[in-house]
Amino acid sequence: MKILIKNFTTIIYKSIFNLKKNNGLRALAYHSIVNKKSKDIWSLDLELFKEHISYFKKINVLSSNILLNDEIDDGIIITFDDGYKDNIEIAAPLLIENNIPFTIFVVTDFIKKNNKKFINEVDLKKLSKNQLITIGSHSKSHPRLTQCNDNDLKKEIFESKKYLEDILGREIDKFAYPHGIFNQRVVDQVKNANYKLAFSSHYDVIKQKDNKFCVNRNEIWNTDNLTTLKSKINGDWDWLKYRKL
Repeated sequence: MKILIKNFTTIIYKSIFNLKKNNGLRALAYHSIVNKKSKDIWSLDLELFKEHISYFKKINVLSSNILLNDEIDDGIIITFDDGYKDNIEIAAPLLIENNIPFTIFVVTDFIKKNNKKFINEVDLKKLSKNQLITIGSHSKSHPRLTQCNDNDLKKEIFESKKYLEDILGREIDKFAYPHGIFNQRVVDQVKNANYKLAFSSHYDVIKQKDNKFCVNRNEIWNTDNLTTLKSKINGDWDWLKYRKL
C-alpha cells in the first residue's frame, strides 16, 4: 500500500510541475543486494540490480571523489550504506567488471564485532585496494546522531574515522549520516573531524554551490525496477525532499 501511495504521489508531482528530464548530478544510496526478492525495503533483488547496471553502462557514472575538486553538472554517483557482506560478495564484482566506481559507507562497530551480515576487516582492506572503490564512514554504531549527547556524538564521528584510517592507512574524508538525519550540531562535529564531504538522504540534484556537508542522495528501494530508477534520476521523486526524516 505504501509504495502505491508513493507511486501515485510521484505521478501527481510530475503532473503538477510538468516535469521534464531533470539533467544534473545525482547520488544514489543503495544498501543490500540480495539473491532473492526480499520484503526489506533496503534489500534490492540481484536481477533488478543487474538491470540498473545495464543502464549505468550507458550513462556517466562518477566517483564521489569528483565532488572534492571538479565542477561536474551531470552524472551519477553510486553509494552503499552500512557495509553489508553482499556489497563485496555480490555488488562489487558486478560493478568492477563493468568499470563502475562506487563508494561504501561502513558502520565500524559492525566490523569490529564481526557481525556476519557485514564486511570484516579483511574485506575492507580488499575493497580499499581497488581504485574504483571509495571507503567512507557511516558512524560508529548507526544511531540518530541528532539524538546523541555531545560526548557520544563526537565518538560516533571521530572514532569511526580513526578506526578506518588505522586499518587502511589512508585518509577517510567522506561521511554519510545514519538514517539521513543531521542538524547543525552534527555538521559542526563532522567538520571538526576533518571530513570533506557528508551525504544525506535528501532527494535532489547536487549543485556545485551546495553545502559539501549535506550532499543530496536519492534512496534506492527493493521495489525500484529500471523504470523507477530512471524516474528517480529524472527528478520525478524529488517530492520526497519535503518529507520529515
